[in-house]
Amino acid sequence: MLELIRSRVAIGGAALVVALATAAPAAATVPAAPTPARPARPPARPAPAPSGSDFEAASRAEQAAVDALAAARTRREAAEADVRRLDAQLATLAAQSRVAAQDLLRLDAARRNVEAEVNRTHRRVARTRAAAGRAAADIYRRAGTTAPPVLASFADKRTRRDQTLRQVYLEHVGDRTTVRLDALRVARADALDAERSLRARRVAVARAAAVAQREETQVAAVRAQHALLVDKALAEEARVQAVLTSARARRAEFEQAAAANHAASGTIEGILRARPSDRPGAATFRFPADGPISSPFGERMHPIFHEMRMHTGIDIGAGYGSPVRAAAAGTVVVAGYVSGYGTAIVIDHGGGLATLYGHLSRLGVHVGSRVTGGQTVGAVGNSGNSTGPHLHFEVRVNGTPVDPMRYL
Repeated sequence: MLELIRSRVAIGGAALVVALATAAPAAATVPAAPTPARPARPPARPAPAPSGSDFEAASRAEQAAVDALAAARTRREAAEADVRRLDAQLATLAAQSRVAAQDLLRLDAARRNVEAEVNRTHRRVARTRAAAGRAAADIYRRAGTTAPPVLASFADKRTRRDQTLRQVYLEHVGDRTTVRLDALRVARADALDAERSLRARRVAVARAAAVAQREETQVAAVRAQHALLVDKALAEEARVQAVLTSARARRAEFEQAAAANHAASGTIEGILRARPSDRPGAATFRFPADGPISSPFGERMHPIFHEMRMHTGIDIGAGYGSPVRAAAAGTVVVAGYVSGYGTAIVIDHGGGLATLYGHLSRLGVHVGSRVTGGQTVGAVGNSGNSTGPHLHFEVRVNGTPVDPMRYL
């Protein structure tokens, strides 16, 4: 009888129980009541691999994290754009405030100059009027003693003298004084107009500066709020990034499980190739479970990993706990948890033919058991990489999966 050996394939945290043989081939015919080989010590059950629903949840979590990260990044970029816009607005308002402050300084200086000019004009007017008065008085005094030649012919006519004095005053003093006073009055009026204009201009500039200052204060407050939004967006982005990293790590575990599934399939192929194949195999197989075929053999969009992958068997849509029957007589060479396949059984039927039963909920045989066609060997389950209760059934020729429908 075969010596039973356990070996563990440490891929994705799963283990594979295998039997390697170095003994004589079994009989070609199966007895009616076979005596099972001495069972090996039941292997310690490894931690189960994540189920398909777990993988889908991890995939959904990853996609949700990707979407949330994109949304958080969009909000952060929008907040940063608002901050940049507000910074530009603050810079404009600050420049306006500086210009207004400089204008106020210039206006104040100009106003002081104009006020000084007005005061000087006032003083010049006063001096001119005083000089005119002194000149008039001097003319009157001089007329009584040494009058100018123009007055000599009128010395005996008092009224003529008075008229002459007035004429001389007007000609020699009045005209010049009047012209000078008119010029001073014009200059004073211009200075007063300039002063009023400067005062009005200063009021307008001061009002604009106050408005700019208020706007700058308001924009600074809004900018501070948006800066807080940027900080919150950055924190949210970091949090979502951590969630995404975790989700991707979780999904990577399932990808490793898929790789382990592929490795396990190769290991099973190696086990079957190493077994003697001189016994004739069964020509046809029984249908291993009651239910419709939900997924055929061949390339398909994987229901969990969502990419085109080779489906190495057929899926039979049987209910959870439904009996799983041996497709033909043979020897159980694998019975245990197989990464990706979950709880699985492999039966060697001789002649290079073998069948595999995956995603079981329980086992009814062990490695080395001799089974008959139609014998219940386990129950339908949802273990391993599976989206729901069903039986994954494979037919292998010299270890390589082939379409089971050619034998059913």
